[in-house]
Amino acid sequence: MNEFDPVALGVERDRLLAEARTVLMAAPGDDAMPEMGVTPVVRMDGALYIYPSRLSAHVRAVLAAGKAAFMVIEDESKAQNIWARKRLKFDSELVEIERNSDEFNAVCDVFADTHGPTMGLIRDFSDFHLLRLRPRGGVMVLGFAQAYRLSGEALDVTEHLRSG
Repeated sequence: MNEFDPVALGVERDRLLAEARTVLMAAPGDDAMPEMGVTPVVRMDGALYIYPSRLSAHVRAVLAAGKAAFMVIEDESKAQNIWARKRLKFDSELVEIERNSDEFNAVCDVFADTHGPTMGLIRDFSDFHLLRLRPRGGVMVLGFAQAYRLSGEALDVTEHLRSG
C-alpha cells in the first residue's frame, strides 16, 4: 500500500479486528511495572468486548486504572514476515456492563457462539467482568514503513506515520 488511502486502510483495520479471537492487554501494576495478559474478545454492533477474571493481576490492574493498552496481532502462521506482523495497538477506556442487563446477556451469547461452551461455565462467576472497550486512538502497522495513526472510538485512520 504505497499511498495514503483511508478507505482501504479502514478495510484492513476492520479485517484485523474481525479475525481477532483474543486481545493482548496491559496496564500499570501496583509497582508501576506493566501487568500484561491476553483474553478472548468479541465484536457486537461494532463494539469490542472482553470478559476477564479479576483473579488475574493484569485484570485487577486494568479494572483499577479504568483504561488499558490493547493489541491485536496477526497470527504468526499467516505473517509474510515475522518481523513485520500486521498489528493494531490502541489505548482504551473501559465501560463495565451491568451483570444480567440486556447488553450483558446478548454479549455473553456472542461469546458462547464465538468461543464455545466454556462461556456457559464462567458466565455466572462473580470474578468475571464484562467490559466494553472505548478506544481513544492508537497505531496500525501493516509492514515496514506502513504505520498509521488511529483516532477516536472508531479508530479512524488519520495519518501515515513517517520517520522524522
